[in-house]
Amino acid sequence: MGKDRKLETYRKINSKWNSINAIGPLFQGIGITCLIAFLFYRSLFGLIVGVLIIPFWMMLKEDERQAAVAAKTAVEFKEYMMLIVSGLQAGYSLERAVKQGEEELAKLYPTDSVLLGPVHVMNRKISMNVQLERAFDEFAKEIDLDEAKSLAEIISFAKRSGGDYGRHIRETALKIEDNLSVKQEIETITTEKRLELKVMCVMPIVILAYITLTSESFIAPLYRNLAGAAVMTVCLLAYGTCIFLGRRIIDIKV
Repeated sequence: MGKDRKLETYRKINSKWNSINAIGPLFQGIGITCLIAFLFYRSLFGLIVGVLIIPFWMMLKEDERQAAVAAKTAVEFKEYMMLIVSGLQAGYSLERAVKQGEEELAKLYPTDSVLLGPVHVMNRKISMNVQLERAFDEFAKEIDLDEAKSLAEIISFAKRSGGDYGRHIRETALKIEDNLSVKQEIETITTEKRLELKVMCVMPIVILAYITLTSESFIAPLYRNLAGAAVMTVCLLAYGTCIFLGRRIIDIKV
């Protein structure tokens, strides 16, 4: 019963955050639609064009959410992996080290973990006599992390080949830990550039709003006529393209 309540808690937390992440971008997209309609068109036609912005905005926010979840998963997996290594170095069996790692991980991330749920499911499978290598492989596929899949392959090979498989797993885990550390360093280095990109994305809207409020007559010819609407549409498409390219430039894969 205690294990079932723990699993249900993980599911409730994930469900809560998924709901927030689904609703938030939608309302943001509606707000951006109204802003685009006013600043670029000043007409009902702008609302029609602005509605097309909502899927684009939600796609960007979903990409951000997935990137954040992947980064958090990688950090937690590195911690979990090193906890397993510590258990193996202390003389535990692999099964015991995996279980002990879950308990220690729960202390590090008591409420907001993205990994505890899948780890708990894996340990439940192991407790029901599912082979560890199979349970770990299914766990790696569920969290969809390349490093976890690599470790699952090594565990499967080491368990089949026998011998000092604990040493092979430790060595592989340490190499994977180095790779994850490099990823985190790159994430830290590009944080400033990501902030700069966000500022650059906002500035055109801020400038247009400033001109609208202070020198409306200067841009009045762009509104309520076909030529102006065409110019604004081209500018809007160019603006969206620049945002898309900027995000791709700073998206460094290792």
